[in-house]
Amino acid sequence: MSRTLFLALLLPLLAAECVAQFVLHDQAWTNAFALLGLGVIAVRWALGPQAGEEEQCPADCPKCAESLSGGDR
Repeated sequence: MSRTLFLALLLPLLAAECVAQFVLHDQAWTNAFALLGLGVIAVRWALGPQAGEEEQCPADCPKCAESLSGGDR
């Protein structure tokens, strides 16, 4: 799960939880939104870091090869 998707799911749930708690004074809705938020956090944790988030060069990258050789050309 990308960071953008995670925030897009979690922030509205947090806002809805605050509205349910402080405006509507309804504990049932507060619990529902809290459980949904915890579910989103659990999915993010279970999936771990994505391969796209770790930007690594391919093995035949000329820029990396040049930096490893010291640039003596």
